[in-house]
Amino acid sequence: MSRLRYVIRHEFRLTAANKAFVILTILGPFLIFAVTVLPSLLAQSPGAVASGKPLALFGAPPPVEQALTAAFSGMGIEVEWVDDAAAAKDSVLEGSRIAFLSLEPGWPDSGKAVWYSKSGAEIALYSAASAVLEAAAREARIVESGIDPALVAKVLSPPSFEVIKLDKGGAEEARGSDSFVEVLMTVLVFVMLIYMTVLLYGQMIGRSVVTEKTSKTVEIMLSSVKSRDLMFGKILGLGLAGLLQYAVWVSMAFLLKRFVGPLLGLSLPAGISTGNLVWLVVFFILAFFLYSSAYAALGAASEDEQHLGQMAWPLIMFLIVPLVMISTLVTNPDSTLVVILSLFPLTSPIVMLARVLVSSPPVWQLALCLALLVAAVAGTAILAAKIFRVGILMTGKRPKLKEVLRWVTVK
Repeated sequence: MSRLRYVIRHEFRLTAANKAFVILTILGPFLIFAVTVLPSLLAQSPGAVASGKPLALFGAPPPVEQALTAAFSGMGIEVEWVDDAAAAKDSVLEGSRIAFLSLEPGWPDSGKAVWYSKSGAEIALYSAASAVLEAAAREARIVESGIDPALVAKVLSPPSFEVIKLDKGGAEEARGSDSFVEVLMTVLVFVMLIYMTVLLYGQMIGRSVVTEKTSKTVEIMLSSVKSRDLMFGKILGLGLAGLLQYAVWVSMAFLLKRFVGPLLGLSLPAGISTGNLVWLVVFFILAFFLYSSAYAALGAASEDEQHLGQMAWPLIMFLIVPLVMISTLVTNPDSTLVVILSLFPLTSPIVMLARVLVSSPPVWQLALCLALLVAAVAGTAILAAKIFRVGILMTGKRPKLKEVLRWVTVK
């Protein structure tokens, strides 16, 4: 046990004392803050992308100009009337104006409205301009047709429609398009945290095993410590470093939500709650031990780092699949495919965490997910220890699958 503690302490110090680890741990909360809060702030204030630059307008009738001025003034963007379209385009290219909106003669019937910009990606701004022009064109056509504007307004007015999220406790929460973006960004951040840290620490263990194996260092180490203690010492040492990193991030998130947010008047996403942060740590721990054990076994069975990378690809795919299904996880968390993936141990840490963030899954599914994960961790650790015991001393050739399976049966 003392030798196991020594290996754990050595691996922890080797990881935690690394400058990259310290920098990532310190900057991590700020990156999370930027990804979760900044998009919602930009969505609420589309004019922030303008950076104080005006919008050039050409060819608009006075009523349309007034409507556009009123709409963009609420975003903090000034609308400037221009007489020279070519000069307006040049000003956009030079960066002195955010964009140039031109209404061709005969608009809205024979002419068209054109939005000119350097990127063409200011969707919030040109969507606002399009909505104003659509309303102005509709009003002009109604006046020309002689129909009573009040009657038309009544016919075209949409009925009331609300989206309410139901909780098991009986609480009801109003949701909208902004809420969807908020939930999507929160899920994406949590999922990326699990993905990056599990993959990073797993690869670190795999490369460490391969390096010690190819350099013959492991032969010296095995003279004073058992192979099982060496493998579990590496896993537990890096696991403690990972827990330290998560402890810093969770503490920063708690302080941000409890003190800094209210002080600055910022409303953090509801998904960043104490309960969800606890689930993040729980699923990280389970995913870490599952993938780290697998990587330790792959490292012991690999001839070099290139061989390790080739063997690890099937394992990495199980981490990538949930990432490409983010939209499905958010919009349809109770579909059959998502439920299956949330119970399958290699994908469940990410998929079940996403389900917890979006909507509370049934208790039995959550319990079954945790039970299967714990069983998978135990089984993978036992198999990895057997492969590690034999494979760590095998050098000079790439073992075939049949040979690796034979290592498992060796007593």
